[in-house]
Order: sequence, then C-alpha cells, then structure tokens
Amino acid sequence: MAFNGTAGSRSFPVSVDGSYTYTLPSGTSAMFTTQKLSSFPAPVFGSLKPKQGVPRAKFTISGAHFGDAQGLGTVRFGKLFAEVASWSDTSISAYVPSSLPAGTYKVSVNGAGGADAGGAPFDVIELGPALSRTGWTATTSDTSPYDDGPANMLDGDPGTRYSSGRGQYDGLWIQVDMQQPQTFDKILLDVGSNTGDYARSANVYVSTNGTDWTKVSSIEEGQRVELISFSTQTARYVRIVNTANVASNWWSIAELTVYS
Repeated sequence: MAFNGTAGSRSFPVSVDGSYTYTLPSGTSAMFTTQKLSSFPAPVFGSLKPKQGVPRAKFTISGAHFGDAQGLGTVRFGKLFAEVASWSDTSISAYVPSSLPAGTYKVSVNGAGGADAGGAPFDVIELGPALSRTGWTATTSDTSPYDDGPANMLDGDPGTRYSSGRGQYDGLWIQVDMQQPQTFDKILLDVGSNTGDYARSANVYVSTNGTDWTKVSSIEEGQRVELISFSTQTARYVRIVNTANVASNWWSIAELTVYS
C-alpha cells in the first residue's frame, strides 16, 4: 500500500475469509495492491542460534525466502507467538516468550506469505537455585541522580533499577559483595523494561578478598536478558566491567541474580 503516490509503503494481514480493513490517516489517499501467496518463494528454515536459553532471551533463525518484510510472518514457541525483533529474507531475530517453564519447545516459522518454513527444537533451561541476596551490597563506578542506586538491582523488584546516569563506556563497572564466600556458576543480568540499556560487551571477574580478581567469563554480544555461565567458582565478590562505548544508552540493571 503506497500513500499519496510516494515510495513509502505498509503491509498488513488479510483475514482468513479474504477480507481486510484499513483506516487511512486523515488527509491521505492510498493505492492497494495484492499478491497471491503462491507468488512467494517457499520459505526454508535453516538453523537456530543459540539452541537454548531463558525466557525473554534473544535468538536468531537463519534460512531463505522468509520475505524482506514480516507481512504475515510469525515465529512460534509451540503454540505461543514470539516477539520479533528483526526480519529479513534470510534472518529473523526474536525473543523467547516470557514465563515459559523449563523444557524443549519447537520453534517454527511462517514466512511473510504465511507458508510454513519448518522449525527446530529449543531448550528453555532450568537455572537452578538462586542464592539468597539478603545482606548483599552493591557499588558502582557511576550512578544516576534519579534514585537509581545500585541496591535496586538486588531488591527483588523488577520495577526498580540501577542505572549509570551516563552513556556506557569502556571501564564502567558494577560490583557485588556477597558478604561471605559463595559457590556459583551463573549470573543473570535483566534490564527489565529498559530494553536498550544492556551491556553490549563486558568482562566478568570474581574475588575472595575484593583486591585480587580472576576473570571467569565475558559478554560478547549482550542482550536485555543476559545469562552468564562459567565453571563453578567460590568467591565473595563479583565485578562486571563494561567494555563497550555506547554513548546513546545508559547501563541499567533491574535485577542481578546469582545461581549455584
């Protein structure tokens, strides 16, 4: 559909009975064109990466003939529709639906024309027991002046957050003191509703005394729900150091959770 003879266009789904309804913005005119589904090349599901993760984590599907724009395209986890982050003819990025219990689900795609492209299994993983954060304290290199202090990422309330108050830079850090040595192998960073304020890249360190640090993992392509896994460690302190320069986004963490 093209507005007022311009190059701009929009697509929208057609009902199963072949009808469609669209309300034009005031003062505009439009030209509608239709395309038979048979004119779309058959979509092909190629691969899924990663093949496991947690609810709200991002994943990417590679393949062919998905369509340049989403159109009638969908991504599903079993019967649940996944939120689509980006769509192209050869690649789709989407998010694992919220609150899914651990288990194996079929991720399936319908291409832009509505045709089935196939699918692949995805494991929603069980994180294991979360360590109690009672008495833990957090410090940071930078904190916003808007009541977004570091304690917010340990308070169990996803509606509050820590935020840096400035754009991300190489060397920005957060640190958690667990008050005594703990044994753990996973850290989950969740930005909550501040979906663009995740660390694009970072290094993860642990320490027994707060002075001598050992690097145990890194974030290379961050996302809004970041699961960091590493070999089992026993330490009192955790420090995460941002290594990206993203002036347009603060670093925000709604919840930082450590798992054994």
